[in-house]
Amino acid sequence: MKRKTSIIALSIVAIAAVLFLINQAQDDHSPAEKSTQTSPTRSSQRQEASQASHSQDERKDREEIARIEQNKLTTFWMKNASAGFAIAKKHLIADLNLNAADTAEVEKIFVRREAQLAELLTAESTDDREVLKNICALLRNKGLREELASILSSEKLVAFDANEATRERETIEARAYRDMADLNAIVTLTDAQKQQTLAALIKNAPAKVEQEADARAFMTLNYGQMLTDVDSSSIRGLSNMVSASLKNEMPDAAIESSHYELWIQTNKSERIKNELSTLQNILDEKQLTRYREHLEKEPAW
Repeated sequence: MKRKTSIIALSIVAIAAVLFLINQAQDDHSPAEKSTQTSPTRSSQRQEASQASHSQDERKDREEIARIEQNKLTTFWMKNASAGFAIAKKHLIADLNLNAADTAEVEKIFVRREAQLAELLTAESTDDREVLKNICALLRNKGLREELASILSSEKLVAFDANEATRERETIEARAYRDMADLNAIVTLTDAQKQQTLAALIKNAPAKVEQEADARAFMTLNYGQMLTDVDSSSIRGLSNMVSASLKNEMPDAAIESSHYELWIQTNKSERIKNELSTLQNILDEKQLTRYREHLEKEPAW
């Protein structure tokens, strides 16, 4: 799990670096616009002109570097996204046993959705939160059912809904069993406690799965499908950031600030509170104390 965590950290740093270059290029202004002298000499005028020209050249260089890096990143993201769309399309066609005509229409849907994603990744926007929301929705195949309704028979749609329900149920159960294994590694449970705990974890799993879903989808842009099932603790930070961004709850503060650190610690305290609340009437006091100590030792992210 250390390797996966390192990959995630490096990716976030790389994206931040590219965004810094882009923002720097967009926000930079020529020194000629920032300062003037009331009575410049001819020599100082030439010097200022030379400095302004040099600064403009530097700005153009930065803009070009930012443009190149942005194009590289977008191309890389689209390559991974295309692979994900291809897998979803392949499974859909096979699971529903579509004929040639329906397959051709499904192909068109995915081509259109891929084009929409490409536009979102390259278009300028004043609402980053809405862009992120739409990107994640496309990567999660949200809205696909509505598009399929216009081309598939009612029988095929029923089969599609059944497959989606089964997939969702299996995802929820898998999450609950992973949480169960993690808990049992810290606290030894009796057979009766195992049954009660599993039932409680299954009840809470849908909210956990949904809370992480956008972050997992966003990760596929950088890593393809290989990390979509990575351990929840390894993507907790990214998941919290994506979720908070979509809800417009991110603190307006620098990452290294005390305000941001307080926000992180508050999230951790809330998470621990929720985890313990789920097990409050199942574990005894000794078990709860041991599990609380374990959770408190975990990284805030």
